[in-house]
Parts: sequence; structure tokens; C-alpha cells
Amino acid sequence: MRLSSLSNVLIAFMICTGGLAGARETAPLPQASPQSVGLSAERLERMAGHFEQQSAAAAAAGYVLMVARDGRLVFSRAIGHRDMERQVPMSLDTRFRIASMTKPVTAVAVLMLIEEGRIQLDDPVARYLPEFANSRVYTGTDAQGNLLTEPAKRNISIRDLLTHASGLGYARFFDTQSPLGKAYGALPLDAHDSLAEVVRRIAGVPLYFHPGEGWRYSYAYDVLGRLVEAVSGTPFAQFLNQRLFMPLKMTSTGFSLPASELPLLATVYRHAAAGGLEPSKAMLGDPTDVARWPSGGGGLISTAGDYLRFAQMLANGGSLEGRQYLSPVTVSLMTQDQVPEDALFKYWGSNSLGLGYGLGVAMQMDVRHAPYLGFVGDYAWGGALDTHWLVSPKTGLVAVLLTQIDPSGNKEPQRTDTDFRDLLFAAVTAGRGID
Repeated sequence: MRLSSLSNVLIAFMICTGGLAGARETAPLPQASPQSVGLSAERLERMAGHFEQQSAAAAAAGYVLMVARDGRLVFSRAIGHRDMERQVPMSLDTRFRIASMTKPVTAVAVLMLIEEGRIQLDDPVARYLPEFANSRVYTGTDAQGNLLTEPAKRNISIRDLLTHASGLGYARFFDTQSPLGKAYGALPLDAHDSLAEVVRRIAGVPLYFHPGEGWRYSYAYDVLGRLVEAVSGTPFAQFLNQRLFMPLKMTSTGFSLPASELPLLATVYRHAAAGGLEPSKAMLGDPTDVARWPSGGGGLISTAGDYLRFAQMLANGGSLEGRQYLSPVTVSLMTQDQVPEDALFKYWGSNSLGLGYGLGVAMQMDVRHAPYLGFVGDYAWGGALDTHWLVSPKTGLVAVLLTQIDPSGNKEPQRTDTDFRDLLFAAVTAGRGID
């Protein structure tokens, strides 16, 4: 290679990764230039430019973006601000509330226990959490508005929880109108209750349908967090820290963060009625409060780099840097469709057409109806505050895009995930999966 060509490659590499100086100490994965793995540096810059425009237009205050291919980090960029009022710029080490991106982490914890023979997928949850022994199913209301119920045809299984087929519901956002939705919304889930107490209260509310006979987003993963600690004998947060976060070097991930790291936490914004962004008043809680119950459905705080390592571990078939967390067989099961083909479409609507759901992740099943670029088998699960990640097994791509937008102020659905995927796959120039 001529010196001028080599220089061009190095310059492109420094642009895409933010420079080489000090980067090797903090990069979440080994680094490479985009061209060396069949990606266009120019088109990755175009993706960053798009989100710079989004930030300037107040779609979000800022973003952190990371892209890897074949296990090597090829692009990272911090865009905009993590605190607009104080004019604090976004940085690669910014902490984010990742909301439902917690669910795949919880799923991995459950699957670890299955691999150890402590539980089985189709075990009844009541075997380990007796409060689910006599679940009842909602059938309507009487003249006084009291909930009417009937006994569940069978017990909720661990698989039901992992696939959102348990019949459990969720508070807020998901059903605020029906009598049963209001019952879930009225649950007195105090921030300082134990996880055991929280799950006992959830178990006391009727199910929307008989276990296995429907699909509904729910508190299932909070129940699974309690299952992990009941079976392992270790508090859920401690289990994740010992078995996943510390070995995976996810040192900035947990259910709370030290007070010294509070300045690194991105502010959550919402779209104001008059235009622009305003800090969200959603009840997000004190992020430094270590006594809050650990929500396996949405409680984690993390960074783009930490989550990239978690996603890369899954992309590698359950291993990273010589350590095996799950068997490739288990990861394959996790990322295969486990629900009826129209389950997500019936629940979420047209933007989920062609998507399936495995054990903690959704996967692309039908590219004919996909709203974005990609391949059958791509899998992910985002968070309500507009946080996203993706593993594309066919192409070897792993990517994370994080921002913090409370959706309650949105006048129309966010396009972030579709833009993210379209721009990411548009940067592919060569390599496995497209030849």
C-alpha cells in the first residue's frame, strides 16, 4: 500500500473513532478502520450527520452512537448535549437510563440458570414463586365495577414470562382505560419495597388472558428478576453484577450510579407543546438511590460502550474475550421466534409487522414488510426513552444508539430506530452476508 493511501485510511479511522490518543484504554472493543471490515467511512459520517441535524432540530438533545463489525469497533460519536440547560456536551461515557433494554439482560440471567440445570423453560413459575400458584384471569366487571375473574387454565411458565405470553399487564402508557389496566396502574409499587414484595403485589392482579393464549407487554421481566434471586439465592442486582457486568467489564452498568457519576447522566427531555425540548417531569426516581427495587424490566443505567459489549457477546454466540456466558445453542433459541407471527403486530401495530419475539429480543422475520433495511434474523429490543441496539448475524454488525426522550410529549411516533437501521445498513460496502 502506498504511504498516501495508508495515511488516508488512518485519517478516516481517527475521524470515525474520535482519534487514537487514549482511545485504546477506553474503547469497548478492539478497533479497526471502517474500510477494513467492508463499511464506508463516508456513509458512517453521513449517519452521524443525520443525528447531528436531529439534535439541532430538537428531536433530541443529543446522541451516542457506536458501530462494530466482526467484533471490532469502527465508529463512535457523541452528538449534541447531555444537559442542554448547562450546555454540557454529550460524551462517549455518558450514562443513560436504558429502560427496556434491561429486558435482554434479565433474559440472559434466566438462561444462565437454565443452562445450570436449576430451572427449565416450561417449569411453572409458582414452583419458585408461590404467589403465582392460583392466578386468575379477568373476565369483565359486575354492576358495581368490581373485577370478575375465573381460575387460570394452567400455571404461568418461565417461557410464558420470557415471551410475554403470561397474561400479566403493565402500569401506565400501555392500558390506562380498561378496568384491568386501571388495576395495574393503581398498584402501590413503592420505590423502596423489596423486589419480593413488588412481585407479590403484581401476582395479586388478574391476568388479561390465560397463560400461553395471547401476547402482552408486561411486568413479566420484573417477575423474572425475582425468579433469578429466588432460584440463585443471590439478590438480583448482585447476580447481574457478579455473573455479567463485572466479567463483561460493563463497569458503568447497574440499577443506580454513584453520586460522583451523577454529572455523567444524560437528562431526560420531552417534546414541549410549544415546540423544542423541556426536561421531563416523569417519575424517574433518584438515580443514586441504591435502595430502589431493581426492575428487571427497565431499571438499568448504562453506557453505549457497556451495552455494545453485551450485544457483542450475544453476537459471538454467548462469549466474549475467551469467556463463555451462554452456549451458542441457547443464544440461538433466545433469538428465534417463539410467538405467533402476528403477535407483535396485533399489539403494537403496523410498525411491528414482520417482527417476531424470542426470549427477551425481537427479530426480523419478514423483510417484505419491514419498515427498515436489514435481514431476516436481525434482533434487538429498544427502550421507551428512545434507546436502541441491533445485532445483525448475517452481516456481523452490532450497533448501539442512545438518547433520552420521554415519549409522553411526542405528537407522532419517533423515527429514530428506522433512521438508525437504514443509515447503518447503507454504510455496508462489502463482506459476509451481502456477497
